Amino acid sequence: MALEITNSLDTFQVKGILNKTNVEKFQSHFKNIFSQTNELVINIDELKSIDQEGVSAFEMLYKQSLKTHKAFFITGIGSKEIFDHLRAIDAA
Repeated sequence: MALEITNSLDTFQVKGILNKTNVEKFQSHFKNIFSQTNELVINIDELKSIDQEGVSAFEMLYKQSLKTHKAFFITGIGSKEIFDHLRAIDAA
């Protein structure tokens, strides 16, 4: 299943599989996002699977949000690995 990113009501929907083979598409899509908005909301309800490269891509967005003092939210019943990984960064 291919990676699909759509935008609806200021929330980005990430659908499919996020892994090493398509993480560049994900990163490219959100490359300059914080220069265009004060808040980024990504819904991962339809994210079927994610590998470590995909989790790292979310980490990069999270760190960018901290650096630029912008809000970053991940919503949905998605991958527990993402939430756990970002929580671990906060704890460090």
